[in-house]
Amino acid sequence: MGSQVTQFRLYLYACADECQHKLLVRVNRPSYPSADQAADDAAEDFADSAADHLRTWWQRWLLRLDCRREHESRLLNVSTEAISEELDGQGLRQLLVWETDAIIGVASTEEEFRRQLYDYYGPDDLPPSDLQVVSHSVYFLTEQSGTGDLRDA
Repeated sequence: MGSQVTQFRLYLYACADECQHKLLVRVNRPSYPSADQAADDAAEDFADSAADHLRTWWQRWLLRLDCRREHESRLLNVSTEAISEELDGQGLRQLLVWETDAIIGVASTEEEFRRQLYDYYGPDDLPPSDLQVVSHSVYFLTEQSGTGDLRDA
């Protein structure tokens, strides 16, 4: 059985004028029978559809408030492991996230993110100290983002 997986998809939106905007969406890839390739494909399509819906909403309603230029978007990374509680629950907010491999977290500094990694993994399973860490200022959306008051967006 393929397990349900929460994915954090990081997108970059850029235009010819060199502006850049980053969007982080959290979607769920549903579980499926692992011996069934069609079910695997359907689970991935489900996650893709949810991400596309969130991206389209952000582009139409929020990105246009910041920048009315035409943007091209591309997927930068997909993380499956979040180490910060700020990535649970509702989105609709700006965050400073840090990522490495398939791990993502919210922290104000790289040192704080590395401390979170240490607390999350413990001393025995900690990723190597030379692990490359990258920060991104993002707008964060989830499938729960529509449950609140959109005046907060």
